[in-house]
Amino acid sequence: MLLKKDKKPYIPKLEYKREKFEYPGSPNEDDYTKYTNKIKKRKEITRWSRYIPKILTGVIVLWGMYVVKVWYLDADEDAEQNDLLSPLEFHTFMITHKQKIDDDHYLVEVEPKSSKWQYSTYPQYDRKSIWNGDKIWSVEIKQPQIMVVRAYTPLPLYFLKSSRTRSGEEDPLLKVIDNGDKNMDHAGVMLFYIKRYDDGEVSRYILSKNVGDDLEIRGPQVNYTFPYHPLKKLHTRPTFYDLPSKMQAENLLSGIKKKHNVPEFETMDFYAAGTGIASILQVLLSRNPYRGFVNVHYFARSDKELGALRRFIFFLEKVDRIKFIEHIDTMPTSHLSEKDVPKPRMRHYVSQKLQETLSQKHDVKPSVEEEKLQSYDNLKKRLAILEGQDLAKPTEVAGARKKQEHGPYYENALAQAMITSEEKKPEASLALVCGPNGFVDYIAGGKALVTAEQGPVKGLLGGKGWDNTNVFKL
Repeated sequence: MLLKKDKKPYIPKLEYKREKFEYPGSPNEDDYTKYTNKIKKRKEITRWSRYIPKILTGVIVLWGMYVVKVWYLDADEDAEQNDLLSPLEFHTFMITHKQKIDDDHYLVEVEPKSSKWQYSTYPQYDRKSIWNGDKIWSVEIKQPQIMVVRAYTPLPLYFLKSSRTRSGEEDPLLKVIDNGDKNMDHAGVMLFYIKRYDDGEVSRYILSKNVGDDLEIRGPQVNYTFPYHPLKKLHTRPTFYDLPSKMQAENLLSGIKKKHNVPEFETMDFYAAGTGIASILQVLLSRNPYRGFVNVHYFARSDKELGALRRFIFFLEKVDRIKFIEHIDTMPTSHLSEKDVPKPRMRHYVSQKLQETLSQKHDVKPSVEEEKLQSYDNLKKRLAILEGQDLAKPTEVAGARKKQEHGPYYENALAQAMITSEEKKPEASLALVCGPNGFVDYIAGGKALVTAEQGPVKGLLGGKGWDNTNVFKL
């Protein structure tokens, strides 16, 4: 009966509900975890994975600080300085061009990294401009690796650049800075004429730098100030320009000297060896250049050492401001000897202090001319010159119109030089020497190395009667 087949027919239900019960699989072996673990494995924690988020966070923070510093804060510490240069602290300059003359001589152009100094310089440009031909000055460049400085004489020159010069197709043109308050001395650019010495730490350091590198510069240090002359208050010589035909002539000079009865400006002999010529070029190319005539004696191993600077010397000769005399080692006939050195001339203008110095040194009484300079009438004349007044005679009626005496008119400095170059120049009454110690010793006797004092005048100049009253060693 139990195995008897059920003969009832199958009648499907109208509603059918099936229930199923399944046992869960073992841990990590059920249908879900068995396949998902193969796709996504558990991340292994290593030693470095703990620090990577912190490192990335630090990099992002530092980058943000750098962006804020560059775009919103001052670029460097010099940005707050009110002056282009400071004699007490170093300012940062950037090398903008470097031109090779030969293996040992280079022209290096620098400009300040900060421009905020221009805001304080603009309203008082005449007082704050660094270029002034009434003095010779230098700056100190630091070698930071060994903390050594050396003095170099800057020049008011710059390289005129363009897209063709930056691409290397052409060499940039060296030009004189157009001194003025509009361009702020070409944004503070200056040029250095540098010679490489094998034992010169600073020169080798500077010339190892490339365009875009920084130099730390301190200054100015005034090396020499030219003696006072009454003509300085009455006349300013026009500034030198790249084109002599554009230079102004000194048309009023002769009339000023006659009107105010002032003497001629002193002729100067300048003895320079190698890069020492930068000192006199600074004076001649700056604002308010030296008003007298200059005999430049230049000593060098080769006549190729000047490079692009020779063009300005040529123009200075053309406008009759200097006479350039070269003494080249490879040209024995050009060597300087004692017979080529002239005796000093008495100065056209001698201050009261210098007269007393001369009288005490030589133990002589003043000459007739010196007594006149010390007279009461001459004292009144000097006071009138200092105050800028006319030296009217007592017999002239007050308010009477005085006849003005003017000299000849010249269209430009070149036209004037064609006439003045034919005139004989007075002998020099002032001599400056600039160069290595051995050269200075040969020309005028050595300086005291420890105290940097001038020392007695010896050498070629001492043999011709020059002394400390008319010689200065740079």
